[in-house]
Amino acid sequence: MARRAVAEADVAVVVVDAADGVARQDAAIAGEAERAGCGIVIAANKWDLVKDRGPNYAKQFDGEVRAALRFAEFAPLLHISARTGERAPKLVARVVEVAAARARHVATGELNRFVERVTRRHPPVSPDRRNVRIKYAAQVGARPPTFVFFTNVATRFHFSYERYLRNRLRESFGFEGSPIRLRVRAGRDSREGGGRR
Repeated sequence: MARRAVAEADVAVVVVDAADGVARQDAAIAGEAERAGCGIVIAANKWDLVKDRGPNYAKQFDGEVRAALRFAEFAPLLHISARTGERAPKLVARVVEVAAARARHVATGELNRFVERVTRRHPPVSPDRRNVRIKYAAQVGARPPTFVFFTNVATRFHFSYERYLRNRLRESFGFEGSPIRLRVRAGRDSREGGGRR
């Protein structure tokens, strides 16, 4: 049932028990959502029951959730209480924000200025350590945001460089809560799709 629901959803709210932490089923559902390209918001429910665990509990709890759901590090994490209604409106607002971020489109010219900036700071790396140069990039889809990077050689980026690009794309264009898909292709000298916008 969860799999079907995730396949049809724009945003999945993964509810975690604040007293017990991340269960195996929580991680499985979050993993399904990430693979489906769904936006994700993590809601730590029953926060009213753990408030008395001291000032450091929230930081410790959040760290444990992030470690258990490492593949969904992009997902916002909220502490809520369904029983008292605490922060429930904030959860709804965050779901709306994530849905909007997931649908965002970056103009080609703006994206290529971004590519110039980030590759100047941190040049691309491939798994076999070949010299890679990104010629240009284009966003080819949304829900989830999907980008193609056209390079001088047919290769892939090293997984750490992919993480770097995803983090910088989120930081620059506000794709919070959404997986980002990256593709790499060997590019021709002339820009495909009519040039920059």
